[in-house]
Amino acid sequence: MRHRLLLLLLLSLTACVEEGDLRQYVAEVKARPAAPPEPLPEMNEYVPEAYRPESDRSPFVEPQPENVRETAATSTDCVQPAFTQPKEPLEQYSLDNLSLRGTLGDSQGLWALIQARDGTTYRVGIKQRMGLNHGEVTGISGNEVVLKEYIPDGKGCWDTRDTKLTLSKAG
Repeated sequence: MRHRLLLLLLLSLTACVEEGDLRQYVAEVKARPAAPPEPLPEMNEYVPEAYRPESDRSPFVEPQPENVRETAATSTDCVQPAFTQPKEPLEQYSLDNLSLRGTLGDSQGLWALIQARDGTTYRVGIKQRMGLNHGEVTGISGNEVVLKEYIPDGKGCWDTRDTKLTLSKAG
């Protein structure tokens, strides 16, 4: 019992000493001079710009996004994808979300089995389109599908590039 009383007395004295140190530290921090606030950044003077209705768009009409198809239609002397054809199911996926799972063939030709990220498998033949860049299948072999993709050059024309999807294992 005596040891417990001694221990209790020792703990209460320790708590008082620590509380005194804390009060001393708080008083010391409050006594320090306050740091001056940072100066405000310099502001550039506002210079209004004149509105020219003959060349500027109206501020009261919602802006319309540029239509790539209209731009492309103006340039007929360069390579163009087939915009008039309806979209095929695999044109909604990027090529990163598609994988070649195998091929099928018969007397009519060879088809590729393309699996989308959602698990759906499609049978694809030559001249069919897939991918977001108007990719057109130009070749199918036992372990790869070759696509010709159309990439906009920003000037109304399109550049082409060949891309390959190679056979991948189910995973």
